[in-house]
Amino acid sequence: MMKRVDFISAAARLEDALKELEAAWMATREHWNDSISQKVEDEYLMPLHAQVRTMLDGVSKLSVKMRTAEQDCLHPRERNATL
Repeated sequence: MMKRVDFISAAARLEDALKELEAAWMATREHWNDSISQKVEDEYLMPLHAQVRTMLDGVSKLSVKMRTAEQDCLHPRERNATL
């Protein structure tokens, strides 16, 4: 039997890490709110957020394609088997 590829677990951990970063940043902004903190947010955090969101969308789409490819590669008897 072919080993299944799991993109979702790693993506979920990355999404959780992004949420933790955003929460930590919001807490930081309560005490550090000046032009430098705004620059950090604009130049680093906002682009990172956008890149991670784009990557998570790509992982989701890739995961669907991989499940389809895995099903297409199974022997007909394996397709009906309970995994």
